[in-house]
Amino acid sequence: MSQSYKNIFKTTFLLGFVQIFNILVKVITNKIVSVLLGAEGMGTIGIYNNTIDLLKSGAGLGISQSAVRDISAANSNGDKESFSRIISVTKRIVMFSGLLGIIITIILSPWLSRWVMGSKGHTFVFMCLAVVVAIKIVTDGQLAILIGMRQLKYLAKANVWGAFMGLVTSVPMYYIYDLQGIVPSLFICAFIPLLFSSFYVKKINYNRIVLSVHEILGNASPMIKMGIALVFASFLSNIVALVISAYMRAYGGLQDVGFYNAGIMILNGYFGVIITALTTDYYPRIASISDNNILLQNELNKQATVSLVLCCPLVVLFLFLLPFFIRVLYSEEFFLTVNFIRVAIWGTLITICSNQVDMILVAKFKMRLFTIISIVYRFLQLVISLVFYKYYGILGMGGAMTIMGVLHFSIMTISVYQLYKICFNWLFIKIALVVFGLAIIATFVCMFDNVILKYILGGGLVIVSCTFSLYISKKHFEIDLLKYLYDKF
Repeated sequence: MSQSYKNIFKTTFLLGFVQIFNILVKVITNKIVSVLLGAEGMGTIGIYNNTIDLLKSGAGLGISQSAVRDISAANSNGDKESFSRIISVTKRIVMFSGLLGIIITIILSPWLSRWVMGSKGHTFVFMCLAVVVAIKIVTDGQLAILIGMRQLKYLAKANVWGAFMGLVTSVPMYYIYDLQGIVPSLFICAFIPLLFSSFYVKKINYNRIVLSVHEILGNASPMIKMGIALVFASFLSNIVALVISAYMRAYGGLQDVGFYNAGIMILNGYFGVIITALTTDYYPRIASISDNNILLQNELNKQATVSLVLCCPLVVLFLFLLPFFIRVLYSEEFFLTVNFIRVAIWGTLITICSNQVDMILVAKFKMRLFTIISIVYRFLQLVISLVFYKYYGILGMGGAMTIMGVLHFSIMTISVYQLYKICFNWLFIKIALVVFGLAIIATFVCMFDNVILKYILGGGLVIVSCTFSLYISKKHFEIDLLKYLYDKF
């Protein structure tokens, strides 16, 4: 039992390091760009990147996510022929998606130029970005193979070297060519990660199989169906977010939208590292055992328990460092965001656990149910968010996020239990009660006017939360976290 927990901790720290490294590269890049190109350059790059991501998600058909399930399942079965076939299919369908991305981007280029940039003068630029869209789709497909194979060291190396070399080689473009260097820089930042991901995928031992178009489509059909469902869920999320922002702008002004987006970015940036690190290896693990409900329940409880144990001190520390984050990342004008985040953090913490439950539906290939739940959830999110904002403003948006976290957790846990009798064990429930209890106390302490008392008690809560995580790790996981971290770093 302890070895499986050790593996979870090992992969979490490895992938957590990768995420932190990628964030640092982005921060450094943004700083350099802001100095060399100013606000205009930053805005232009932001618009181009958002457009690329939108086109990539649509043309990519969700293959980078759905392929993981089939690859991990084939790998766990030990069937070399089946495994080689699914790898070959994945690579072919990813290339097709990349070509589709080029065609769609070129066709939409005039419209994108007028809608995004306000004139037809950027049509050729968007046509050039079609290549970037294709490269990113293929790269994501290559990384999906590494994730499905659970080749996490290769995955980490591909991400780190790709990000670092992309930074080193692209930044000179801004210095030499100014604004004209944006498109070449975006191309380089996309192409170099493709080289590294391809290099590490070639290290995987499998038989290259020649397949007809009919065979490719036949084998890829389930993968495409799942991918489309996942893309639809993501698209629905983006639409709801857009409607909420538009409503806030209409009734509260752009300032409220700015406060709200700033809070979301901090929550996603801080906890996104944790979520990505925890779930990257979790999904291929459960996908490989999707037919065994007992093993699925064990993996769910192990993953969810480790998530809470690691998050406990991080959440408490985050609550007390929040004003510092606001000051460093934004300005004192954004201090109104602090209370919004302190309320919204509850929804984020609950969602970390519920996301691990909804992955079971994906691993089970229950895409129709997954889609129905996504539609219902996003509808409720829209209604609750608009009502809470109308009556409680920005603080109400934090409350809406917490309520949605509870609803998502309830819907997912009930659905999975009714279908498969998979549920959380008592160890998870007891740890969850302690973690949420400490977070509640920390939230109230953060509101103290007496600064000295606030930080004395805050320091005490950080120590208590760290001690609790160390105790649980040693007693139930048989892992000495301090020794583990010392050995690693």
